Amino acid sequence: MKLMKQIVCTILTLCLCAGLFIIPSTPVSAATNPSVPKNVDVFYYKDFPMVNDYAIAVQLGTSGRTIKNLKTSNKNLKAKVTSLSVSSSQTQNSGYIGVYAKKTGTYKVSFDVYNAKNKKVKSLSVKVRVLKPTVSNNNPFKKLTFDGNEYDYQNLYSKGSVKINVTMNKGYKLKSIKYRTYGKPKTTYSTSNSKTISNAETTKSVKKIKNNMSFKLNLGHYANYSASSYVFESTYYNSEYHNMSTGVLAPTTVVITYQTKDKQTRTTYYTLYRIADDVK
Repeated sequence: MKLMKQIVCTILTLCLCAGLFIIPSTPVSAATNPSVPKNVDVFYYKDFPMVNDYAIAVQLGTSGRTIKNLKTSNKNLKAKVTSLSVSSSQTQNSGYIGVYAKKTGTYKVSFDVYNAKNKKVKSLSVKVRVLKPTVSNNNPFKKLTFDGNEYDYQNLYSKGSVKINVTMNKGYKLKSIKYRTYGKPKTTYSTSNSKTISNAETTKSVKKIKNNMSFKLNLGHYANYSASSYVFESTYYNSEYHNMSTGVLAPTTVVITYQTKDKQTRTTYYTLYRIADDVK
């Protein structure tokens, strides 16, 4: 009888041990390292300026949280971090670097990826080839010039203002001219564990409208900016995410409303660009 009990106990023990090996384990995502493409071609299409806000896609990896020490190999290429997507639940955080080129050519963009403890994880670089853009004009009026030149979407203004001359064709009547610019980013929502920062457009009107006129317009200083963050910490669970999106250029949108020969009201838009003040 004792022998039978020993045999049964031995069999049960072996079954229990075997069961431990066949229990499926919880899958663990493999850690990933920061990476970036070796080469990037920046293409410019019709009616777009010499800028690309999403030129370089950056994979920050599992531990990467931010991009620092951003540099270009030549003063003719400017760069700025335009987007970040970071979360404690993601195995692959990501971001984008936007570029603005003064001249065509081949350049190098380098930067460092840092983790949440502000420690450098990896240094990366990418070769950027800038291709010649397509020139495009858009002028629905008899005369419409910006600092003496016809409107060109890819023109970039270095000064803080621009002189605009407008002359309407016969039979057309100029009704209004307005312009919109982005203000300085401000905190729009904040709690103990979340925060939102953004900037809104402000609209101003040009006074004393007539069919043949000249006026000076102040250009914007800020690109569109949007950022949000959320951090949750508890005894059992921690979570966080951070998102940021902006651009290299500060746009000023000129809105011209006029009356056609058949008394219809039409509106046309012209966007003027200058490098945003925070681009280094």
